[in-house]
Amino acid sequence: MRRDSDLIRAILLAVEADDRCEVLRLPRIEGFSPEAVHFHVHLLIEKGLLQTALPDRSVRQPWMCLRLTWEGYDFLDHIRDPAVWRSVKRAARKVGSWSIETLAALAKAMILAKVEAMGLAA
Repeated sequence: MRRDSDLIRAILLAVEADDRCEVLRLPRIEGFSPEAVHFHVHLLIEKGLLQTALPDRSVRQPWMCLRLTWEGYDFLDHIRDPAVWRSVKRAARKVGSWSIETLAALAKAMILAKVEAMGLAA
């Protein structure tokens, strides 16, 4: 299965949107199978953007706790704005590959450019 940056962003947004700050089950993401969501959640846990308290991460096992880490919040804050996200994806397509670090760096550069354009740079 290939990584899907849109699904990664959707998962992070879904986990953050939960009022309890912890998701008790895998989020349902429209347009994506539960298996794809599970795979991408697992990748996000491996990368340190999500944390779970349940050691057994099988598809049929309900999740006991799923929450964003500090790094997960930082990454999400970089890619939260839909206009920035579209620009980041467009730039990543031009490069021909992406990683979490690349997406975050592109988003950060775009945000800093906005800050400078607004005359807010120090």
